[in-house]
Amino acid sequence: MEDKYYLKVIEELNKEYIDVINSKEYKLGNKIIKLFQNLKKGKIITIIKKQIKNSRLKRVQKKHRVNNIEAKTYFDLTQLEGKKIAIYTCITGGYDYLTDPVYKNPQIDYYLFTDDKNAKSDVWKVMQIPEKIKKIGNNIIINRYFKMHPQELFENYDYSIYVDGNISVFGDLREYLCHINDKTGLAMYSHEIRDCIYDEKDACKILKKGDPKKINEQLEKYKKEGFPRHFGMVECPVIATDLKNTNSKKVLDLWWQEFIKSESGRDQLALPYILWKNNYEISDLGIIGSTVFKDYRIRTGRIHK
Repeated sequence: MEDKYYLKVIEELNKEYIDVINSKEYKLGNKIIKLFQNLKKGKIITIIKKQIKNSRLKRVQKKHRVNNIEAKTYFDLTQLEGKKIAIYTCITGGYDYLTDPVYKNPQIDYYLFTDDKNAKSDVWKVMQIPEKIKKIGNNIIINRYFKMHPQELFENYDYSIYVDGNISVFGDLREYLCHINDKTGLAMYSHEIRDCIYDEKDACKILKKGDPKKINEQLEKYKKEGFPRHFGMVECPVIATDLKNTNSKKVLDLWWQEFIKSESGRDQLALPYILWKNNYEISDLGIIGSTVFKDYRIRTGRIHK
């Protein structure tokens, strides 16, 4: 009983925090503060570039059609009794700063895969990245390897939940597993803004994400094969996986292969194509929610030392 009360209080406090940082007043105030700081430092060019980027991004976003896939629950928490569950993350190159979960569920094992030999945690079980995985490429590719290979990492588990290194855990993440669709054995968040990887390409260019040349080549290939516009998109910082479902391994393996082959550095672009290519709909991925950024069970945002 005390545990449930403690969990409720934590999630309510996190809800208040998330509601504040997503409010119009906070966003406006934050913009004014950053503008003042840049003016004080004489960074006029920085201000101009920022305004140009924001203006371009707004024009692109006006053309976008928002995802309208609703979250669906396929079973309740009682069906997870006795199941082995792992939550894991991967931090490499000092890119993110590890934060221990504020709420630790005793039924879950927590794993951190890292190249930081000094990493310590009271909650996460720290696992050094094996040499064979270090050899596969840069930090982005290493991270995606862990993201897309939970079956290899957790052979003796029933379920896994991957979370990006910049995500702090505040609630009971077992609820994510209840959204897993058996058709794919997976669950993720719907994309908050876009439902089309062709539109995502424009946003990637403006935000300088990925390799623009490789992204163009990747999407030209998809277009020639007949991949449709507005197929749907998901956000990938959280992935719930049924490790005993053969479909989940199939989708993740194919996603990994396509991600590596594309060389674009953007895993979000490859997944919808893999689903379409294998006769899945975007709705065949279980949908946890409309956006990861307003989930009160977690907090998203890069934390540095």
